[in-house]
Amino acid sequence: MAAQEHRLEVYEPYDYTGTNPMPLSGVGTLRGGNGAFYYLLEPAAPLELNGERIDQLLVLPRYTGDPMCNIEEGSCTVNIEYVIPGARLQPDTPFSYNDIKHWGVGKITRANGNGNGKG
Repeated sequence: MAAQEHRLEVYEPYDYTGTNPMPLSGVGTLRGGNGAFYYLLEPAAPLELNGERIDQLLVLPRYTGDPMCNIEEGSCTVNIEYVIPGARLQPDTPFSYNDIKHWGVGKITRANGNGNGKG
């Protein structure tokens, strides 16, 4: 199965000056300790945030009631977390909240597939 391609438009942090929207590949879903599902993404090129190289991001719906399928198959406003350097997350594998840090807010859109996304 081919990776799903997405575009992430970063709304916050306001001082983000990198590629926007940024292209990413969907890796899979993970469940956090709070029971929420997160979608794991890898940017087409590593991000540089606060002098650190970031290779993975997690997103989850920002608004209660938005299903995960909106992230994977269409578009959705999301909270954005980044995986700290030295940690590497895998789909369907538990993770520690010590492995991630909240980064911002944005909108994810699927870039290939069923026509719901742009790209």
